[in-house]
Amino acid sequence: MVQYDVSKRVTEMSRRTTLITVIAVGSGAGAGCLDNTTESQRENNNGTDDSDKNGAEEARELAAEMVELIDDELSVINWELNGMFVPEYTESAGVEADIPILGDAYAEIVDQGFDRRAMPTALDEDGNVDFMVFLEPEWANAYLGGDWSEDEYYTEIEDSEH
Repeated sequence: MVQYDVSKRVTEMSRRTTLITVIAVGSGAGAGCLDNTTESQRENNNGTDDSDKNGAEEARELAAEMVELIDDELSVINWELNGMFVPEYTESAGVEADIPILGDAYAEIVDQGFDRRAMPTALDEDGNVDFMVFLEPEWANAYLGGDWSEDEYYTEIEDSEH
C-alpha cells in the first residue's frame, strides 16, 4: 500500500486549487476588460445589443403606425421591415393620388425618429406589382424642416416611381 505524505497532498491540492482560481479570476477579469461599459453607457450607446433590439423594435412600431395611417385609403395587405420598409397595398388610385397619403404618413413617422428607406408597392387586382415609389428619410426631413415645399417633396416621391 502506498502511503502519501499529508503535507505533500495539501500542497498539491493548494496548487491545483490556486491554479483553478487564477484561471477563473483571469477569465472573469478578461471578460470584464472586453466590456467595460457602465450601465448608463449601455443605455445610451446605440451599438449595444439592447439598443439595437430597442431600435429595431421602435422602427417596427413606427412602420406599423404608418401602415395604420395609410390602410383605410390604400388597403395594406402585407408589409415587411428588413433594412427597408415595404408596405404592399391594393387600393391605389394612381401614383399622383397615392403620393400625398404615403408622403404625409411617412413624414409623420420620420418626425418620430424612423430612419429607414421605404418602398410602398401598389399591387393590381391579380397581386402583381403595379408600381412602387421610394420614400427617403432625407426627403421627409427636408420637407419637415422647411427646406422643401410640399410640392417639392411630392415631386421627389413621384420621380422615384418605378
